[in-house]
Amino acid sequence: MNTKHSDRTLRIVIASMFSAMIAVMTAFIQIKTPTGGYVHLGDAMIYLTACFLPTPYALAASAIGGGIADLLVYPETLIYTVIIKALNSLFFSSKGDKLLTKRNMLMTIPSGLVTVIGYSLSKLIRQLLAGDSLGSAVVVSLWKMPENAIQAVASAVIFFLIAAAFDKADIKTRILG
Repeated sequence: MNTKHSDRTLRIVIASMFSAMIAVMTAFIQIKTPTGGYVHLGDAMIYLTACFLPTPYALAASAIGGGIADLLVYPETLIYTVIIKALNSLFFSSKGDKLLTKRNMLMTIPSGLVTVIGYSLSKLIRQLLAGDSLGSAVVVSLWKMPENAIQAVASAVIFFLIAAAFDKADIKTRILG
């Protein structure tokens, strides 16, 4: 058996699995926040994906999973989500046997900032395209920042918990060999 092809096939299968988990955990498992937004588990799955798989596979799984979730729930943000979720995955490293490394823990910060700034910019663009004045659009986009920040912090905490449990059970080594 060709090991190179079987490794690639395994990565594609795992990326597909993570893509489906990202979509389901974003679209259907939501906890409402006091700011009118919601927290979901999808971003934590993106972080986990990026710690599990090499960058091209993680990037594809993150963009596709986030995109599918938006098709189901918020189609107006689809293009922005595909870009933001792909960018979210770029900060993490899949090197090594552990998911929860010091580096990966720290990378939740820039990834969270991509979420906060990316969705605020997407709101600004959508408001301007809807005909709002620049001042009004800026206010509305800034208003979204706290709920996006809550999502980013919650995603980091959820990622820490899941990655620690996966590391304790040695899941990465068991699946990837």
